[in-house]
Amino acid sequence: MNKDDKTVRLEDERGEAQVMSVKADAEDEAMKEKLNTVYRLRLLYNSGEELWRHIGKSGSGNNSFGRVGGKDAFLRRAVFHELEREWYDEMGISLGWLLESYVLAAGLMEKFRTLLEGEMRAGTYRECCVQIVNVCVFGDAVSDEYSAKKRELFHQLMEEDVCCLTVFLLMLLGVLPPSVESRQGDVTGIKVQYEQVYKFFLGVCHRNILFIQTPRMTLFHKALKEVEEKLTRIRLIKLTADVLSNLSVLASAEQVAEIGRREQWNQVYPELDGYWLGEHHSEQHPDYWRVEETVTGYVFYHYFQKETEAGKIHQQEFSVNFFSNGEDYACVQHPRSVSQWLNNEKLSKDDVTYPHFVFSGGDTPSEIAFDSFMMDVSWFRPMRLVRAKEGWLPPTGEGMEVINDFEAYSYTFYLCLEAITPTYISVKDEDGVSHQVPVSEHEELRSCTLDDAIGIITWRDKRYIAFDNLMLYIPIEE
Repeated sequence: MNKDDKTVRLEDERGEAQVMSVKADAEDEAMKEKLNTVYRLRLLYNSGEELWRHIGKSGSGNNSFGRVGGKDAFLRRAVFHELEREWYDEMGISLGWLLESYVLAAGLMEKFRTLLEGEMRAGTYRECCVQIVNVCVFGDAVSDEYSAKKRELFHQLMEEDVCCLTVFLLMLLGVLPPSVESRQGDVTGIKVQYEQVYKFFLGVCHRNILFIQTPRMTLFHKALKEVEEKLTRIRLIKLTADVLSNLSVLASAEQVAEIGRREQWNQVYPELDGYWLGEHHSEQHPDYWRVEETVTGYVFYHYFQKETEAGKIHQQEFSVNFFSNGEDYACVQHPRSVSQWLNNEKLSKDDVTYPHFVFSGGDTPSEIAFDSFMMDVSWFRPMRLVRAKEGWLPPTGEGMEVINDFEAYSYTFYLCLEAITPTYISVKDEDGVSHQVPVSEHEELRSCTLDDAIGIITWRDKRYIAFDNLMLYIPIEE
C-alpha cells in the first residue's frame, strides 16, 4: 500500500468517525429533550423535586437534564430507558409513545388554535370535547353543521391513535399543558382535575347507560378516593385512554346491533373446532364444550350434567366472536338475543357479555381462558378450557338423554345466495323458490359480495332472508 492509499484510508476513517460523532450528538440531544420534556410537563410526578429524588440526582430548571452527568450520554439514555421500563411495568404505557403523542396533540392544538380559542371564549370547549368523542369514538358522522375548520380537526383526530386523542382531549379540558414547552411548573389541585375528567365522562356515557358500566370508569371512580400523591398526569392519561378504548368496544357492539358495521372490528379466527374440557369435568360429572366455526364466528355448545340427574346431559349454546381491537376480547351472545337481531332491535344488556380471552398454543390453541372484562353475566362465567385429546368421545351415547335448555331459541341458517345484480339480490330456498330483495329498499345491500353469509333463517316457523354480515333480516311473507 503506497502513501497516498494510506492517506485516503485515514481520511475515510476520520470522515466516518465524524459522521458517527454527529449522529451520536444528535441522538443525545434528542434524549436530552425527551428527559427535559418529562420534567417540564411533570408527567411522572407532580413536582420536579420528586422526579430528581426518584432518579437520585439533584437538578433545577426546565433544562436540567442537559447538565446531569456532564457529557455522559450513556447516563441520560439509562435514566430515560429505566423510567420507561418502570412506568410500562406499572401501568402498561410506553413513555416514548406518550411523548410522541403529546407532540402530535400539541401540534394540533397550535394548528387549530384560532378555532379552539374561540371555543374557550364562548365557553363551549366542553361541548367540543363531547363532539370529538361522539365522532372519534362513537362513530357519529361529521355533520355539515360544523364549521369547515372543525370538520378538518375531527378528520385529523380520527386518523390519530387513542393516545394522541386522549392527550388532545385532556389539553382541551384544561388539565394538561397545551405545549411541550410548558413552564407551568409543579402540579397543584390534581384531584380536582381527576374529578373534572371523571364528570366529563359521566356526561358522555349517559348517551347509553351501558357505557357507565365500563370497568375503566369503575377504576377511575376508585382513583378519586386515593391520596393526591398517587394521582399523576401519566396515570390520568392512562385512565382516560382506557375509558376511551372501553367506550370504543361498546360503541362497536352497539353499531353491530344497529347497522352491522362489523368490518370495523378486527375479528380473529383461530382453529377451535372440536371438543374442550371444562375445569370441573370428570367422567362422573361431564362438563365439556363443543366448538363449531360458522361463516360469521363460532358456536360454543356447553354440555354438563347436574348431580341430581343421572342419565341426562344438558346442552346450551352461545354465539361467540373474537376480536383484537387494542384489547383481546370476545363478544358472547345468549341465544335469546335471536329475537332481537331478527327484529333489528338493540341487544339487551342481559344477553351479551364481553370477556377477555387468551389463547395458548399458537394458531391451533390447546387452551382458552375467558376472564372478566365488561358487562359480566351469570350465564357465561370466567373459565379455562383445555382441548380434549384426539379421539376423545363425548358421553352422549346410548342411554344418555340430551336436554336442549335453549330449544325455544334454536334456528336454522340455510346458505342459499342465488344472484347479486345491480337492482336486486336473490336467494333460493330449499324448495327451489326464489326470493328477491330490491337494492333500492336497502342501500347497504350494494356492498354485498358472493363471499357473504346470505341465506334464509328459520325460527319458530317463521322465515327471514338473512344478510348476516350486515345484520339485516327481512321477514318472508308466506
